[in-house]
Amino acid sequence: MSIALEKPSHNRILSTEQINQVNEYALRLMAEIGCKVQSEEALDLLGRAGCDVTNPDRVKIPRRAVLQALEAAPGKIEIFNRDGERAMELKESSCNYGTGSDCPTTIDLDTGERRACLKEDVGRLARFCDALPNIDFVMSFGIAYDTPKGGNFVHQYEAMLKNTKKPAIVTGHGRNDMNAMIEMAAAAVGGVEELKRKPPLILYTEPLSPMVHTEMGVDKALVCCDYEIPFIYIGSPMLGASGPVTLEGTLVQTLAESLAGLVIFQNKKAGAKFIFGGDATVMDMNTNIFRYGAPELNVLNQALADMAHFYHLPLFCIAGASDSKVLDAQAGLESALSIYMATLNGCNIIHDCGYLESGLTSSFESILLADEIIDLVAYMLRPLEFNDRTVALDVVERVMAGSNFLMEEHTAEKFRKSLWFPRFINRERYHTWEEEGKKDLAIKLNEEAKEIFKNHRPVSLPDETIKAIDRIVARHRPDVE
Repeated sequence: MSIALEKPSHNRILSTEQINQVNEYALRLMAEIGCKVQSEEALDLLGRAGCDVTNPDRVKIPRRAVLQALEAAPGKIEIFNRDGERAMELKESSCNYGTGSDCPTTIDLDTGERRACLKEDVGRLARFCDALPNIDFVMSFGIAYDTPKGGNFVHQYEAMLKNTKKPAIVTGHGRNDMNAMIEMAAAAVGGVEELKRKPPLILYTEPLSPMVHTEMGVDKALVCCDYEIPFIYIGSPMLGASGPVTLEGTLVQTLAESLAGLVIFQNKKAGAKFIFGGDATVMDMNTNIFRYGAPELNVLNQALADMAHFYHLPLFCIAGASDSKVLDAQAGLESALSIYMATLNGCNIIHDCGYLESGLTSSFESILLADEIIDLVAYMLRPLEFNDRTVALDVVERVMAGSNFLMEEHTAEKFRKSLWFPRFINRERYHTWEEEGKKDLAIKLNEEAKEIFKNHRPVSLPDETIKAIDRIVARHRPDVE
């Protein structure tokens, strides 16, 4: 369920002066220090755009090129489901939620054991997300370790495509992966032209921090430009490891990494469906782990949102993830706080909902909890409407004259629409909770997840389409050995 905010964004962390300062520092970083570009096509595009490509290790991008790219980039992007229905609109004030990708491990729904992910798990999790009302898109949520070497990304997309009609965010090793997935998507929606008109997938790719635009990272997105496929290109620096240890420095670097990509891709094709953002957080100095539940991540999300609104670009961010190993109070705290803040920020694509163990583990229960949190946040942020029926002065008058709110028709008519009712959070009296087995939220979510998975059947693709997709996967040539 996409959330449409009443205002463009409820939350701001940067003042107008600071936004201009951050923009100026990012432009200086690109123009004076430069970036490393390892893609020959990207170097050619940048050279023709007036950039200094004399030294590929220090490509200098002038502010004029950045401003021209910003002018060319779309401020709104539409994403469709497998059936050609509009599923997401990436524009200011629209928030959309989904899972993350490539978790090495998953928590088995039936045994509760943490184990390596398989292709079947990717499909099962996609099928489960297909049933959840507040999940707008899917990512693989696992690495398919039982697939041919170098072919996991294509097999993961196959598993998603066959198990949900919701849009999928994919990634890949390079051009071959991307071309195969585009061909699969085209088979599912009725051809390349229909795919261009109503894209059901988004590519996620990124530079290598600090400031390295790799051949594989860039070339996948260049393929997307040709087919009018939306794509995310964002930096993922860690404070003190692959970016400055200060929030300010890492924010500027993240911005510059994404904007440099914007220049490349808008010069490939003006109007390319570019999605801005960042996955920036802290490297834990004790463990070297990329922290998903860290306050630094939420602060950087806020600042990146301010810059996205300034540039009028669609925004991609992290939320709904936890560093906890299991679904406990820590997971609930970190997931709820980040989803609430990302929504307030007006992020357009909010991914990684349901991540556990710093992005290493997925689970059915954790994404179900995220689905409940999103529903709660949507209620908290819905606009109020003041009129005679909502304010109900006549009802107050009758009650003061001797009536009772519980007996009023107005209460019976309005309470289901006016109040929020949880699906999984327990509000029973103690003795009722005790009689029902003293189940904590984790147990309740496990039971509910099993029921949802057991009863939900996603709409199947036609047999001929499935055969076509199978042939594409079978002849796929991996980009890496």
